[in-house]
Amino acid sequence: MKTALPVALALLFSIPSCSVPEQVETEGATALKGWLSWRGPQQDGTSAEKGLPVALDPTAGLPSWRHEMRGRGTPVVADGRVYSLGYEGDGKELQEVLSCLDEVSGELIWQRRAADFLSDVIYSRYAIGSPTVDPDTGNVLWLSTPGLLACYTRDGDLVWEHSMMSEYGRLTFPNGRTGAPLVDGDLAIVHVISSGWGPQGPARDRFFAFDKRTGESVWVSTPGGPPKDSSFSMPVVASTEDGRRVLYAGLGGGHLVCVDVRTGDPLWKFPMAIGGVNSSALLHGDSIIAIHGKENVDTSTIGRVVSIRRGIGDGAKQETLGSDRENWRLDLVAFTSSPVLVGNRVYLTDAHGELSCIDADSGERLWHKKLAADQIHASPAYGDGKLYVPMNDGSLWVIEPSDEGAKVLHKVQLEGNCLAAPAIANGRIYVHTTERLYCFGPEEPIVESQALPGRTAPREVALGKAHRLQIVPADAVVQVGDTVNYRALHLGATGQVVGLGGDVTWEGALMPVGISGIGAVGVTPERPGVMNLRATHGEIEGSARLRVVPRIPFADDFEDAQLKPHPKEAGVLFAKPRPYWLGANLKWEVRDLDGSKVLARTLDRPLFQRTQSLIGHPSMSDYTMQVDIRTDGNRRIKSSGGVLHQRYLIVLKGNHQALEVSSNVERFKESVRYRWKAKNWYRLKTSVDVNDDGSATIRAKVWPRDDTEPDAWTLEVDHPHAHTHGSPGLYGFTPQSRFRVYLDNISVTPND
Repeated sequence: MKTALPVALALLFSIPSCSVPEQVETEGATALKGWLSWRGPQQDGTSAEKGLPVALDPTAGLPSWRHEMRGRGTPVVADGRVYSLGYEGDGKELQEVLSCLDEVSGELIWQRRAADFLSDVIYSRYAIGSPTVDPDTGNVLWLSTPGLLACYTRDGDLVWEHSMMSEYGRLTFPNGRTGAPLVDGDLAIVHVISSGWGPQGPARDRFFAFDKRTGESVWVSTPGGPPKDSSFSMPVVASTEDGRRVLYAGLGGGHLVCVDVRTGDPLWKFPMAIGGVNSSALLHGDSIIAIHGKENVDTSTIGRVVSIRRGIGDGAKQETLGSDRENWRLDLVAFTSSPVLVGNRVYLTDAHGELSCIDADSGERLWHKKLAADQIHASPAYGDGKLYVPMNDGSLWVIEPSDEGAKVLHKVQLEGNCLAAPAIANGRIYVHTTERLYCFGPEEPIVESQALPGRTAPREVALGKAHRLQIVPADAVVQVGDTVNYRALHLGATGQVVGLGGDVTWEGALMPVGISGIGAVGVTPERPGVMNLRATHGEIEGSARLRVVPRIPFADDFEDAQLKPHPKEAGVLFAKPRPYWLGANLKWEVRDLDGSKVLARTLDRPLFQRTQSLIGHPSMSDYTMQVDIRTDGNRRIKSSGGVLHQRYLIVLKGNHQALEVSSNVERFKESVRYRWKAKNWYRLKTSVDVNDDGSATIRAKVWPRDDTEPDAWTLEVDHPHAHTHGSPGLYGFTPQSRFRVYLDNISVTPND
């Protein structure tokens, strides 16, 4: 992670607020106004602006400008600037791009680029998400398709960055869905599916909260069970009567969940579907309205809109809500398109290309109108009495809704497909297609017409008694010898900060103390491993997680592993993999093979046929890797093994009898034939060199382990957009879970 401030200063001298930020619909804001996030200022796709355009015809002097960049997400608008996600280039040249544009002219101010890495994304499923602007600082956040969460200033300077994959085990999926960061109060929150270490090892939908200014981890929440699909449901937030701040979102396992924003405590979950819930929910009074496009949990039908009474748990134990909490249900299918709420009317586009109007109080479907053959991601937006409805086929509709039906005011065919929701700001309508970003409206933004809800001063609440400690950072990864500076915050019953410091007792494994202070401690680990840091203050306590990885150079031959009887295989001894590896438990184990202890891929979980396990720090660069590889198998079927090297995957492939370098197999993959036999050890050596022009040269050689290392590289590959850093890792693929692949004698050393 990179930070703009020295970490010690940010941790030890940051004084938290003891007030509750509240989003209210009033004028006189104390922060930025605009369309700051994907769902807009009211979290439901609506705007209070007046005088919005009706005719959106590119051939009649509109749009006021265009930006030539393919995209699939919604732009955001703040402080005279438009921030948009897109992608350009093809094959190994493809990069995702965050663009900052002048609101008036559409001229480019700056761009930040990120190449895809170690992902399964197919076709051009990039930029399926949106940036988010923090109303307090003006900083802009985005989550790239391979999981880079970055925060930039208004002028494009990096404030902090996390690799969600390398630090927290974020998983990748072919559909490329990322969604958008949520900014609420002092927190930036992202929603991903991850497989990390310890209790966070199993793959689950999780929410990760960071301090929006420093990037420190504040909490991690796991509110649901195993995912059956990926989900990029954008959370919506609200305050309860007692001052608690909560978020609501769908999960990949089919639940709608409620989570405490300040603590990450899962409060309740409502089972909806057998599959992912991707659409964002709507807040309506004391109810919440959600939609999905998968099979229902209690019927064989596909898709449903449901309204439930929200309720609040106390955080002590997550509650599972039943059908008795339902106000109404309606069978409609929407996979990822999100509805809008205007008064007590819900407008949504379903998978069959129909626009529907639903009474939010009764669930009655008042009318529906066919607009296109289908709908995928795109969502409507509403303002000035009009719905702006983009459809998958590239058509954009302007519709005046009433209880009697939908009056079409205008329709235009845009180039490309519409997969995003429109944004509304300062009298203009922004629509991104898979070809370009369109800006429709007057030549000059009408800033004075903006009647958007702002933020009043934070609502003060009674501080009350401290109920727990919150340790910050809550979840971190460092290298041996690094010092992590912790502080303890005192939280009240509803999660607000009621104090800090005091007489705090700290304890935990791997914990030599470097510095200490009132309510603060510096931890300097001396060896790799994991630790759970505990802090107590009187009768209250809190905890934090720390993963410590070795510094380069390091090596591992597993000979120190303490084997014990295998729980599933009689007569077999085994040991678990290193606890500080990400995504490794249950997928690798240490076994004895021919008198040596080696790392072996497990075969008892067919879902884990392919494994990518990260073993180092995401900042590592300029290193050489070496590993011994052996596969079981026969002439027809063999497994594969290899390494993750600075965000490149380098694999000795069994069935293909090849040595391959890739980063995304659809965009960047090159290989050379290499014949190797089962039950024989081979040695793989890899190196990545970043060139002065920003490109990279990836080199790999392989040879029988008992032979002399060859001088020549077996494969050399050039990549125009270098991955300049990235954690080392291990790869194994066991097709049909039939034959093991083994790794041994792993080493990571500086490049010559």
